[in-house]
Amino acid sequence: MALKRKFLENLKPENMKTHDGKHFTRKRSLTMSRLTTIILRCCPFSLQIRLDDFFKEIGHKEETVSKQALSKGRTYLDPNILKESFLLTSKTMSSCEDLELFKGKYRLSAMDGSEVALDNADELIEHFGGSGKNKDCAMAMASLCYDPLNNIILDGGLYEYGFSERQAARNHMAALSEIPIPEGAVNLYVCDRGYPSNELFADMIDSDARFIMRVRRKFNAAFDMVRDERRVTISHNGKKYSVRVFSITLESEEKEILVTNLPEEDLTREEAGELYFKRWRIEVKFESLKEKLELENMSGRRVVTTYQDFWAKLDIANMMAALEYATDHVIEEYTANSGNRHEQRTNENRLITKFADKYIELLTVDSAVDRGVLFEELVAEIAKRPVEVKPGRKAERKPPRKKKFCDRRKRALLAELR
Repeated sequence: MALKRKFLENLKPENMKTHDGKHFTRKRSLTMSRLTTIILRCCPFSLQIRLDDFFKEIGHKEETVSKQALSKGRTYLDPNILKESFLLTSKTMSSCEDLELFKGKYRLSAMDGSEVALDNADELIEHFGGSGKNKDCAMAMASLCYDPLNNIILDGGLYEYGFSERQAARNHMAALSEIPIPEGAVNLYVCDRGYPSNELFADMIDSDARFIMRVRRKFNAAFDMVRDERRVTISHNGKKYSVRVFSITLESEEKEILVTNLPEEDLTREEAGELYFKRWRIEVKFESLKEKLELENMSGRRVVTTYQDFWAKLDIANMMAALEYATDHVIEEYTANSGNRHEQRTNENRLITKFADKYIELLTVDSAVDRGVLFEELVAEIAKRPVEVKPGRKAERKPPRKKKFCDRRKRALLAELR
């Protein structure tokens, strides 16, 4: 939180590539730092309630700023400021010395994309594109590169609807060159069936990138003929490449084909299926972003505010992941000798609620000692009500909704009750 606080305090208009030399230069109640903090908090309630709560929490409840002023101010705030805040959190978490690695030397970097439903504003449809018969349902494509072993969103991107997942993957790989990684470790990219192509295989092998991907049936006839494990040669632009191909039978009797360039000493056939299954956690992360942090419920109907909210929600997801690490540790100590039948962990719903309540205070308390005390109190409060982790539970994929659903009436009622 100290780094985040310093980042916000040092924000200047000239940090924005889009700055016109006029906005955020005069001293007003809604400064650039305050505006960024309000957006980063990602409060699900109305803009006016968010504003009133903010000024109350920083001890300036006598100051009044209208939601119209907030909306207008946001149009001049470069979304890259929010992206920089996210990258600060991502890089800080990735710099930890106790990160879990596969085989002690591979950082798992799962990549996946997901459709994001937006408000059907003309500006959003024009920029991101639309779905449906008349292309009038605003949609975007969100892509993540996620470390499933350490619960860190390493990189993200919000693109127009129908954007290539393979190109998004290339963007992630380029971005990860700037993300800290433990000394001696390398990224191991884990991808599902939407990514494989001979071109991408060739690009990754040529750049010495490590990967494991699931491929579709009939993607390659030689792949389909593999019964257990075999090396197969593929070609691209007249150059030949050797990959390892595994045929894995799932508990459901379904067969999946996995392709990797990891050497034999680092990955056996028995380990391949378990390694690929760890990719499932990025699906869980997308579900959390959409259902609990309301990724699809943007607080504005403009392109600039949509990008602001996207980066803010990735940022707060990482900050909550860091807090969850601390609360899980406390829960583990509490339950070490309790005789509980099942392992217990942090209740994510409780984590989100409690953290949102204390977010501004954690950023604005001047004393480092007081911030430390407040953080420890928050961790203890969240850890009071853990949830059980029951092994062997499986959930089937939910069919995609045909149209966007947002329980706005419920949120409006909650807002009125505050």
